[in-house]
Amino acid sequence: MLSNPLVLSFIISMTINVIVFIIAYKYQTDKLTDLTYSFTFLLITIAFFFFAGTVDHIYRVLIALMPSLWSIRLGSYLFTRVLTKGKDHRFDEMRPVWWRFGSFWVIQGVSIWVILLPVVIALTATQAQVEEASLSVSLPIGAAIFLFGLLVETVADAQKFKFRTTAGNEGKFMEEGLFSIVRFPNYTGEILVWLGIFIACTPVLTGVEWLAMISPVWITSLLLGLSGIPLLEKSNEEKYGHLPAFQQYRASTAKLIPGVY
Repeated sequence: MLSNPLVLSFIISMTINVIVFIIAYKYQTDKLTDLTYSFTFLLITIAFFFFAGTVDHIYRVLIALMPSLWSIRLGSYLFTRVLTKGKDHRFDEMRPVWWRFGSFWVIQGVSIWVILLPVVIALTATQAQVEEASLSVSLPIGAAIFLFGLLVETVADAQKFKFRTTAGNEGKFMEEGLFSIVRFPNYTGEILVWLGIFIACTPVLTGVEWLAMISPVWITSLLLGLSGIPLLEKSNEEKYGHLPAFQQYRASTAKLIPGVY
């Protein structure tokens, strides 16, 4: 069983998240949540890059580099943010209840595994598959989409962090920079990142491995329907719903793609 890379990656992801959950619950902290999320992506990617197959092919280097860059960037930002804020208020109600808090960590562990499916498959592909994949147009297309998404996400997070930490912005909602174009540009970038990574991995997918297309679908579903936009919409409504300017902003600005959604 442990010789199966998909099973092994699942075990690694769940083990890390369960262990950190126990620590987080004991000390009633959520400062480890986002750091664990990013670290698990990075650990699994690096582990399969170095310990599965050959490590000297440019295709495998690029496949491993993309989620690694993303996880380092996101982890650094999120950890800095939670240290600045002190705590993540999304967990205020669930933090004291072990099964509610624990369910979040279980979902997080499963999500990391699902999102990384195409990466694990690509990093454990045969030498022949890797050689063929390196000649496919899917690699540069996927890499370009990834880089654009990473840029959008990075700029959006930086703009929002600067806005939130600037004196005088207390009680104001963010509608500057990329947020003047769409309301959740960081999520637009996030979806593009994983769509790009999946496209780059497609040349090595065969048969049932195409089920790995669930990766970009999963992250998109989470952001659109569970842990992303719904929670922020609710929070923003509670904070700024009484402001006519916010109501106008919400009514006239798309969520993710201008003129589409």
